[in-house]
Amino acid sequence: MTENNQAATSLLDSSLFISDEVHKRDVKLADGSTHTFYIREQEGGVLRAFGAGQFSDDPEKQADSLARLIAKAIATPDGKPALTLAQAKRLKFSVQMALAKEISEVHSYQGKGRSQDAEAPSGSDTSSP
Repeated sequence: MTENNQAATSLLDSSLFISDEVHKRDVKLADGSTHTFYIREQEGGVLRAFGAGQFSDDPEKQADSLARLIAKAIATPDGKPALTLAQAKRLKFSVQMALAKEISEVHSYQGKGRSQDAEAPSGSDTSSP
C-alpha cells in the first residue's frame, strides 16, 4: 500500500480522517477559571501509545503517558506545539484531567457533516424536551 493512494482516499468520506484544523476549546478548570486551549488531532499511533502507557506495568510510563499526549495535542492557534513534555508533566493534575477530557472530545468521531460546536446544548442548565 502506498502513502498517497488517492483512489482509496476519494472513496472514503473525509470525516473518517484526522483534520489539520486546530480546535479551539474554552476549558473550565477546577478553580472555576476558564482558559482557552487549542488542540490538534493526533494520528492513531499517538493515541495507541497513550493507551499502552496507561496500561503499562511500568509506573513511570503510566505517569508520563498523559503528559506526552497533552504535549503533542495542545497547540498554539496556528497549530505549533505549545508545551514541551517537561511543561506538560508540571501541569497540575486537575488541569491535566480537564485537558484530557477536551482532547478526548476532539478525537471523538462526530460523523459526516457534524461538529461538536454545532450540536444542541445539553446539561443541567438546559430544559428537556
